[in-house]
Amino acid sequence: MTRDAGQMPEELERAQRFAWDMESLYGDDLVSVVLYGSAARGEYRRGASDLNVMVLVRELTPAALRRAGQRARDWVAQGNPTPLMLSHDEWLRSADVFAIEVADMREAYHVLAGADPFAGITVDPADLRLQCEKELKGKQILLREQYLLFAGEPAELGGLLVRSFSTFLVLFRTVLRLSGEAGVRDAEEVVLKVAARAGFNPGALLEVHRARASGQPPRPTADSPLAVGYLDAVDRVVTYVDRLVREGGAQA
Repeated sequence: MTRDAGQMPEELERAQRFAWDMESLYGDDLVSVVLYGSAARGEYRRGASDLNVMVLVRELTPAALRRAGQRARDWVAQGNPTPLMLSHDEWLRSADVFAIEVADMREAYHVLAGADPFAGITVDPADLRLQCEKELKGKQILLREQYLLFAGEPAELGGLLVRSFSTFLVLFRTVLRLSGEAGVRDAEEVVLKVAARAGFNPGALLEVHRARASGQPPRPTADSPLAVGYLDAVDRVVTYVDRLVREGGAQA
């Protein structure tokens, strides 16, 4: 990109300036800086979305980490998540362990500085399948635990549904990849397509997504169609993925 960030959307401008700072700090040791997540998909919502950046350097020693410490603290102080820092070799060896994350990032990213880190990166469908099953079941258990705690507090329960939605959305996109439908970005389309495959009513998830986008979390009771429908949707997706894993049907 050029050094004129003034014509970019505000969130991209912030990410680009961070990337330029990384170039100044690391020089030839910098491999790439990448923006990924909702901003890269064009779904960034101020106050609800994060600016996710990954920084790859040739060697990630303690000294290399300290070099970016102050800039990383400034970045987090602006309300952004901590940058994902990896050495280039670690990144090249990550596709098997972080199959979901790599596959999801690969579908929507912007190179802000350096080389394209996804050139030559492949994801094994078996790795994707097993991680998806593990992550979905783990997040389902966590959702149930939080539902148990917040069942009598509508504001807390609504906040739980909104906070958990982005995590399940990533996993739902993975479910579509496993089912041969890679590249679906729009959140509502993801929900509708997964609902058709797993057999649940998408209404609760769509309502949570719209509430998240508006910045106005719902306040459902524990037995409301919204809360019950949300948990039921997750349960049906877990069952669907479990069947995929047992049958071995997956595509990356």
